[in-house]
Amino acid sequence: MNKQLLFTFFLLLLAGITVGQSKQKPPAKDKPPTQKEMQDMMKEMQEAIDQMSPEDKRAMDSMGIKMPDTKSIQKNMSGISDAQLKKAYEDESRIVPLNDPVRINAALAVTLSNTEMSAYISKTQQAVLVQLSPAAKAKGAEIYQQLRSLNKSAANTAVGLWMDGKPTLALYVIGEACKADPANALILNNYAAFLTMCGAEELALPILNNLNKRFPKNSSILNNITQAWLGLGDIARAEKYADSTIRIYAYHPQANMAKCLIEESKGNIPKAIEAAKKSIRKAYSNEKENKLKKLGYDLKSDDMDWNRPMPQDALGLGKFTWPEYPLDVEQNKPSEKEWNDFIAECQQKINALQAKQQQAEQEYTKQAGLRTQQVLQAGQNGQYARLMPGYAAKAIKKLGPGIKDVNGNMSFVFAKELEPVAKALTAVEEYEAILSEKQKGLDKKYEDQVGEGKANPLEAICKDENAIRTEFLAAANGGLQSAYRSYFNYVRRRSSELLYYYQYTMWPEQFELAKINAQIAWLTQIKDQRVFFKDKSSWCNAVPKTKKPGQLQNFDDVHCDYVSTMDLGVYKITSSCSNLTGEFDFGGVKINVADNVETGRFSGSAMVGASKGFDGPAGAELEASIAALVEWDNTGITDVGAIAGIDANAKGITVAGADVKVTVNSGVSTTGKGILQGIK
Repeated sequence: MNKQLLFTFFLLLLAGITVGQSKQKPPAKDKPPTQKEMQDMMKEMQEAIDQMSPEDKRAMDSMGIKMPDTKSIQKNMSGISDAQLKKAYEDESRIVPLNDPVRINAALAVTLSNTEMSAYISKTQQAVLVQLSPAAKAKGAEIYQQLRSLNKSAANTAVGLWMDGKPTLALYVIGEACKADPANALILNNYAAFLTMCGAEELALPILNNLNKRFPKNSSILNNITQAWLGLGDIARAEKYADSTIRIYAYHPQANMAKCLIEESKGNIPKAIEAAKKSIRKAYSNEKENKLKKLGYDLKSDDMDWNRPMPQDALGLGKFTWPEYPLDVEQNKPSEKEWNDFIAECQQKINALQAKQQQAEQEYTKQAGLRTQQVLQAGQNGQYARLMPGYAAKAIKKLGPGIKDVNGNMSFVFAKELEPVAKALTAVEEYEAILSEKQKGLDKKYEDQVGEGKANPLEAICKDENAIRTEFLAAANGGLQSAYRSYFNYVRRRSSELLYYYQYTMWPEQFELAKINAQIAWLTQIKDQRVFFKDKSSWCNAVPKTKKPGQLQNFDDVHCDYVSTMDLGVYKITSSCSNLTGEFDFGGVKINVADNVETGRFSGSAMVGASKGFDGPAGAELEASIAALVEWDNTGITDVGAIAGIDANAKGITVAGADVKVTVNSGVSTTGKGILQGIK
């Protein structure tokens, strides 16, 4: 089995495993799978494994990929009935949650005063801890104690854990932070948001209602109330609060998605599309794009903001010059030497770049292999591994239309635009034929005038031959120079556009290779310009003047001007062109997959900023205090953008220090269930 077939097989195998796990979504099809279909799939999977050679199995083992135990999977699946599969399918495909009167009444029954908040938080956190595994509680306690010893923000760390797909640890840490500071409105808001997204909306609402009285018309609090009522299936209340949120901030990412689902459930698809488009305007996520597709709308470039300026000449190609084209015989000799020197220097640089190109190709191949291994291993562990750079999906939609005619061009040669050069070269053949005929005429004219004892009008012959050769050079090189100038102007512009696009859609090492390819292509093309030379007539005795050759320019470095960092204490978000990641530094404390009862992500947003004289959760209306809006979905962080009125994207932003505030906005929930389902 070759490597490609092996890789394809395991992608299919992992897809099968995903379908077979009870926690994963059912396959997207018109009807739910039956128990028989699931068993047949397991049988086919086992047959495929049995057909693998020992060599292929060893190869997979060397990559850290373990063969699935299909018998164990079949045993686990055997206890699930068709009715259960159908219900699970219906729950996952439901547009809005079912109305849950028991939990709605529980939420309405509790009204909290400020003095009652501390006791309520302690009671709620105790109920949450009952739902967590001993391992999760132990790791959560370890992290919390480490944060205290490091004097780092537990509340901000909890948000980082949440963004990173560690909801159980986030719940533990935020709950303990709330207990330690139950009067802190910002932490209360975030705790309530986590409770909502984990399926304990009825416990979150009393907290949020209290905050709403203290901080009226706060878009973050209103959104979180929206999502809580939506999760409980109280669509009327959810819509009321969604509308209130949107009136304050028209492009609120999460409130608009709630509005989208509500309108879709009513059958009002145009309004659902309108709301989803507002949601994605400031904060992109793949989930939102997929929702728009399901609603019948294809996301367009103009539907998203993108405030990162594109350089006009990324590689500095406009600085490159080459010798003049000789347009007369006087220029010919010095120009020919200049061109020979220029070509030699270009080739020297190309040789050096080709060595770098080989190293870059090796590094890209190495990193691509490591990423493939991570994807396969993550799939087996039920985790998500990023398949492309963080901004790639958004960049493909936003920037792709502008380069669709040349997208995928890694040679940086544009054949279509070379057509005028080809026509100019064809014309040269005609000019050479004309020159040949004129030369024959001159030869005949002067054949009886040259020789011993004859007139020998050498000056006239020199002048006439120089004239027809100059005429040829002016026509041939003049046309070529114009055609090449137009082509290279196009190459400069399109290469910059491609590199800008690739900077956001390629992994860093692949982009390094693309830059080298572009440099080699440029040097090769300017070196290979067709220039024609014609010496002065041999009847002329003038000595040509030499010109000192110029220095070949260096390329500008293409680097990302946009670099944004948000340091939340032990969690740092880095956002650049090809990098959109969150990283922890707990000072030695490690987190393993087993530390989490459920590894997963819930869609949502966070407004990140610093204290500017306000207390409580930040809302979009407090734009002067907000540095950035961070968006995430089940794939991880998907966007870092600016709030209305803030141009933070041009060069990036930096937020760090003890005064960093992070306000969480809950994302939509279509089932109202989560790891806190059934909490008492």
